Amino acid sequence: MTTPTTFRAWRTRLTPAPWPAALGDALWGALLGVLFALPPLAALAPLPLAALHRRLAHSAGGPQAFRSAFWFALGFFTVHLAWLPRSMADVLGPLGGVLTVLVLPAAALCWAAPLALTRVVFGPRTLLALPLAWVGLEALRTLGPLAFPWGFPGSALIPTPLAQLASLGGAPLLTLLVTGTASVLAGLGGYRAPALLGTLAVWSAGLGWGLWITPGTVPTPRTALLMQGGIDPRRKAQGRTQEELQVYLGLTQGALRQGPADLVVWPETASPLPPSDPAVLPALQRLRIPLVVGAPGDVPGQARNSAYGVDGAVTGRQDKRVLVPFGERLPFASVLGGLYAPVLGGLGMSGYTTVTPGSALNVLPLRSLRAGVSICYESVFARLSRQAVRAGATVLVVISNDAWFGRGAGAEQHFQLGRLRAIETRRFLLRAGNDGVSAVIDPWGRVGFRAPRGERGAYRAAFDVREGQTLYTRYGDWVVWGSALALLLLLSALTRAPWRARPDPILPMPPSRRPAERSSDLMVRLVSG
Repeated sequence: MTTPTTFRAWRTRLTPAPWPAALGDALWGALLGVLFALPPLAALAPLPLAALHRRLAHSAGGPQAFRSAFWFALGFFTVHLAWLPRSMADVLGPLGGVLTVLVLPAAALCWAAPLALTRVVFGPRTLLALPLAWVGLEALRTLGPLAFPWGFPGSALIPTPLAQLASLGGAPLLTLLVTGTASVLAGLGGYRAPALLGTLAVWSAGLGWGLWITPGTVPTPRTALLMQGGIDPRRKAQGRTQEELQVYLGLTQGALRQGPADLVVWPETASPLPPSDPAVLPALQRLRIPLVVGAPGDVPGQARNSAYGVDGAVTGRQDKRVLVPFGERLPFASVLGGLYAPVLGGLGMSGYTTVTPGSALNVLPLRSLRAGVSICYESVFARLSRQAVRAGATVLVVISNDAWFGRGAGAEQHFQLGRLRAIETRRFLLRAGNDGVSAVIDPWGRVGFRAPRGERGAYRAAFDVREGQTLYTRYGDWVVWGSALALLLLLSALTRAPWRARPDPILPMPPSRRPAERSSDLMVRLVSG
């Protein structure tokens, strides 16, 4: 006798099996990477982050939380850093491209481990702790020999008026806003309307304040000449020549014949010899104009990447202090030297020389200007520009050689991250790159001038000097320290009153009492609350 098929049985047959949780997590992370690549949509970053926060809060424990965070981060960095292996393959060959792929899981691990630890330590208060933990996590990513603060959550707000909040609390305040919003969305429910309304009020106030504080026009009575030599970096790697110096001298002389200027900026490593060298200084003196020149350091026996102020004589030198991991220095070389040697040989870089980092801050005096200089990679580290302004810098200068990035998104990401330095300090930022991005950014992060990428030329752009200090310049990373204190207070509260004795303010019930939630269910729950 045939058993009749019920409707429920048919529905079970027709319903597709849910996709693996790891795939769902990775897709949410990839969505975040796509949003970062589309500036008008980047402010939607809290949505995919909310999916991650909900997964972490509902995970059964540390291992599951780690897996969710890792696959999410891997999906994000695979999209956000897709340019990196391709660019390095163009410069270092196929082996270089393959080795660079290892950056993706390493970056994902830097997100996954602290986020999973937050879940373990704070249990059902995970959604409350996550925004504070993100702030600390991103602060740690700016420190140490492997510092790589690419893709921090707050950078999603750079294209929006909310970026003006950086003048109050720097990038950490933007990250706190984005990740805090993600936690509110992840915990939405029938009795959480006040949290949602409060978050909406914060966003509205931030947007309104950002629009109100940004002036329509800014006086720009001074003129800068930004030099863009367009020299292939692979030629430089094969050996420096005086021809490079002649390129920049010719560009500068031609631009000065068309009109005067207040400052000339040459990019990173523009000159093959330091300006203090007798073969270079007389030629710079004949220009009779203040210059910032990227060149090798003039410390005997040391390879340094430096910027010089020149105005008739050398007025100062700023050595690069934060070096590119694996590019200008080999992290933990004293321990891993035996591993590096065959890899460098395979890349054709047996003669690799580690750059000596600078240790001192030197604001370069150039007549009525005082330039705080960041060299290439340093422009993504807020503390350096803040230190320069506190030391008296009236204008920020970034010299770079983004030709190493190739034509991928890396150079653009580098440029966008550097825009925050102008907002944080309320200074004009002059940027000169070997093949771009060469630009002038005003104290509110607006791009007043931008040269075409990849073209050799001398570009005339307007700017001004400014004084005074923002709240962020005065007090620095107060958001980071405040978040650390808040985490300690939350941990203390959990220790005094076990979480099982009290209902959680975010989650309807402790995660141990509810089944783990799959990524495929999250969109419905986020939308429906």
